[in-house]
Amino acid sequence: GRVKPDIVAYGKSIRGPTTSGGCRSLSGTSVASPVVAGMVTLLSGMADPKTLNPAMMKQILVESATPVPNNHIFEQGMGKVDLLKAAKRVTNYVPRAST
Repeated sequence: GRVKPDIVAYGKSIRGPTTSGGCRSLSGTSVASPVVAGMVTLLSGMADPKTLNPAMMKQILVESATPVPNNHIFEQGMGKVDLLKAAKRVTNYVPRAST
């Protein structure tokens, strides 16, 4: 079968705001999804507009992910997103077919 998820992101015990003005600890995809969206936004600003597309961005995020020790591939996919590694890949990206 296919490996899912493709990648994982920071999403446990993230400090976030409350409606009363304080902070609380947040966890789950509701926290991890905005982390990835922010990464994609930053990386998009670094990418060549002629090659920028969703498939390119997914390939960069997957290929630059860092494996999480002691976790099975079906729990983490290719690993945790890594913004610095992804930034290096996006500036040197050459379109190619996925393997």
